[in-house]
Amino acid sequence: MWLRKMRIRGKKGQNIIEYAMIATVVTAAVVAMSTYVFRSVQATQQEIQEEFRKEQ
Repeated sequence: MWLRKMRIRGKKGQNIIEYAMIATVVTAAVVAMSTYVFRSVQATQQEIQEEFRKEQ
């Protein structure tokens, strides 16, 4: 009986660790991609500013 409880507790702990690892990987990916997104937004803003300057 107690062995069964230990297995259940072990699986719950394992699930928590797996979810934490997935969250860590996703967070790292978002942080890595934020640089590229920032550059893209900056380039778009620069293009818009250049278009406004041409019109004036």
